Amino acid sequence: MVPCVLALDDETSVLTVVQEVLEERGFRVITAKTLAQFRRIHAQEQVDLFLIDTSLPDGNGLSLVRELRQVTDRGIILLAPRRDEGDGVLGLELGADDSLTKPFLGRELAARVGAVFRRTGRAAALPAGRPRVDHEFEGYGMSLQARKVWSSDGVEIELTTSEFELLAALLARRGQVLSRDQIMNAIKGRSWESYDRVVDGIVSRLRRKMPSTKSGSHFIRTVHGVGYAFTA
Repeated sequence: MVPCVLALDDETSVLTVVQEVLEERGFRVITAKTLAQFRRIHAQEQVDLFLIDTSLPDGNGLSLVRELRQVTDRGIILLAPRRDEGDGVLGLELGADDSLTKPFLGRELAARVGAVFRRTGRAAALPAGRPRVDHEFEGYGMSLQARKVWSSDGVEIELTTSEFELLAALLARRGQVLSRDQIMNAIKGRSWESYDRVVDGIVSRLRRKMPSTKSGSHFIRTVHGVGYAFTA
């Protein structure tokens, strides 16, 4: 199935670039210029990745990110005007996977979309039954192949891409302290500028979604002035 990108932006020039660049790379691109158009399309299409302008004529892109994260784990990339770069950071805290500042180069768009889609795209069919569990801790289980996390009673815990990648990075170096820069490099790549509050926000969401099953502190420990460590 050809992966589908739904792009929401009120600038025709931006949508033209998005469509030309991504269709050349094998994506099916659907565009919308208003939030109302976006909602109609989203209700009818199976979308694999969203591009969302933070500034809309009939709504707020950041509110839309929060709304989408309640119903989908598909990739979300924000398109933020240079004057509103801070919105891109806030969008990451709300669950977006990446942010691009407008205007952007076509090759940068293609690289960011490709990276997010590789992390969030629909996985190939897995064998029947529960996939292999790579990490277990405090009753939780994580499968890197299926990109899923379960609680002790077998219920899947819905994590965003960034939440899953951060948890996987900490588990890969269990017991070691990772700085915020190291965590951002692990979940976003070295081209990313580190924002401390983005990492802190992701950790905070993980702690809410996956509370410690034992008495005492959470299994993601804050090391003040340094970063975080997985201690379970």
